[in-house]
Amino acid sequence: MDLRSDEEGILNRMTGAYRTYRPVTADDLERLEARIASVLGPAIRWQLWLFFPPSAFGGDGLSVPCDDLPRRPPADAADVLFTMIDGVARLTAHTELILALERRGSPDPGRLDRDWMRVVADACDRAGVRLRSVLISHTRGVRGHAPPEPTLTEA
Repeated sequence: MDLRSDEEGILNRMTGAYRTYRPVTADDLERLEARIASVLGPAIRWQLWLFFPPSAFGGDGLSVPCDDLPRRPPADAADVLFTMIDGVARLTAHTELILALERRGSPDPGRLDRDWMRVVADACDRAGVRLRSVLISHTRGVRGHAPPEPTLTEA
């Protein structure tokens, strides 16, 4: 078997546009949301990410990927997420959460995205954790969005 001819065949079938970007600078990554977006990058598959930023009371940040979820939130999703978020907040003193929705498509939130945002916002409010921001990892990158109302006010 001639590996060289197999490689050339694969390369000949590859198509697409490639973009050149400038290097990422420290200023680009000043906010935590920008650092998370840099790591997430374009969406690969549907999943929900919960990022607990480092707490002012000590402790490192925490990220929780939630995959194998249905695209539409089930009726008990807020209760299940409340249990998890409340448990993390109690054990680690985290007071904020950044939600990331990873899914293929446009950067704008659709109906199902807004449903998940509301479910997570409700779970956060019940747990006494402020939903700080929402990121959507989409086909071409990551875009930040304001969390749905109501959210906890800063103390």
